Amino acid sequence: MIHVFTPTRPRAVAALALIGSMSASGAFACPDWSLQGTPIAFGSEQLWVPQAVDVVAGGNVDLATCPVEGYGWVITQPDFDFTFSENDAGRELELRVEGTCDTVLLVNDASGTWHFNDDDRELNPGIRIPNAPAGAYDIWVGTYAPQTCAARLVLETFGTPPGGGSQGGASQGGDGGGGMQAMADPGNLTDYRDRVGQSFTFTVTGTDRGSVWGSDIYTDDSALAAAAVHAGAIGMGETGPVTVTILPGQQSYQGSPANGVTTSDYGSWSGSYQFVLPEAAVEPAPANLTDYRDRVGQTFRFSVTGSDRGSVWGSGPYTDDSAVAVAAVHAGALAVGETGVVEIRIVPGQQSYQGSSANGVTTSNYGSWQGSYDFVGHEAAPAPAPAAEAPAAPSAGK
Repeated sequence: MIHVFTPTRPRAVAALALIGSMSASGAFACPDWSLQGTPIAFGSEQLWVPQAVDVVAGGNVDLATCPVEGYGWVITQPDFDFTFSENDAGRELELRVEGTCDTVLLVNDASGTWHFNDDDRELNPGIRIPNAPAGAYDIWVGTYAPQTCAARLVLETFGTPPGGGSQGGASQGGDGGGGMQAMADPGNLTDYRDRVGQSFTFTVTGTDRGSVWGSDIYTDDSALAAAAVHAGAIGMGETGPVTVTILPGQQSYQGSPANGVTTSDYGSWSGSYQFVLPEAAVEPAPANLTDYRDRVGQTFRFSVTGSDRGSVWGSGPYTDDSAVAVAAVHAGALAVGETGVVEIRIVPGQQSYQGSSANGVTTSNYGSWQGSYDFVGHEAAPAPAPAAEAPAAPSAGK
C-alpha cells in the first residue's frame, strides 16, 4: 500500500511539528529528518543501473503513534541521508527494499513530501517518485512487526535512457538475420514488456552491480549488464553488444551463482527476457569434470563416446569426478558406443547423491561432495538402484 502526503507548511516547520509531538517525558520519538543518517549519494545516470546498500530494518519507534502516515517500526534518525543529483532528464526514482522479513519504507523526499509503502512486492515495499527532484532524501527502512532483520535498500531510475533518444526506436531482428544495430544500455527491459518475441541488441559494460532475478530467463526489471555477465553473454568489465529476446512473464524465477554474479529467486512477474547466446564450441570430453568446479552456472558442449565402464555417483546431478562417458549413457544422452555431442551444466556440490539404474548403467550413492554436473535437456534417472555398493575409492579422493 502506497501513501503520499505533502506537508502544508515548509519542511523545517513540519519537522519542528514532528519533534514537538514527542511526549514531554521523551517516552518515544518520531522520525526526524533533521537527524543524521548514513550518507549515500548517487546521480540519476548512476542509478540507471540499480545500486544496493545493506541496512538493518526496524527499530523501537511505532509509526502508528506518530503524526506521519504509515505503520510499522523504525528508528528516530533516518537510516540513510541520500543525496540525489543530475536528474535533468526528469527520470522516475524508485526506492525498494529486499528484506528477510516483512519490511516497510518511509521516505521524506527533496521537496519535503512524505511517502510510505508496505508490501509492494510480496512482503517488500517499493516507492516510485515521478520526475524526482534532485536534493536530499531521508529514508527509513522499517519492519511491520517490532523486530529487526537484515535487508538492503535498492535505488534505481527509469525513463529516458542514457544518451537520450527513445527506448522504442530499437532495431528488431526476430528472424536472426543479423545486421541488428546496438543501442545504449537501457538499464533494464521493463519498457519492452509489450514486445514479446522480438529481439534487441544493446551495448553494455559487464558488471556485478545491480539486482537480478532468475537464471537463463530473467525478470524484465533485472539489471541488464549484470544479467549479461551471469548468463555468460559478456565478461565482467567488458564492453560489447548483447542480444536479448523479450519473453512473457513467468510463474517463478530461480536464482543461482554464475560468472561472479549471484541472482535471486522470485515468484510470479509480468515480463521476462533471455539472452541470445552464440552456440558454444564443442570440445573433446575430459574423463571427468573436477577441473570445471569453479565454473558453476556455465554450460559446455563436449564430444564423447558413450560407455558403461567407469564409476558414476548420483542420478543427475552427478559428482564432478564421475566418468562423463558413463554418466552420459545413464542420463540418456547417448547409447553405449554412440559418439555425439552432449551439453553439460556445472552445478554446485550437493549434500548427497542418490544412485540408480538407467539405460544399462547403475550408479552409486554418495554423501557430501564439492562439485557436480548435469546434462542439459535430460531428466534425472527415475528409480534408485537397489542398495548399490559404493565402489572402491577413486583417485579423486572418495
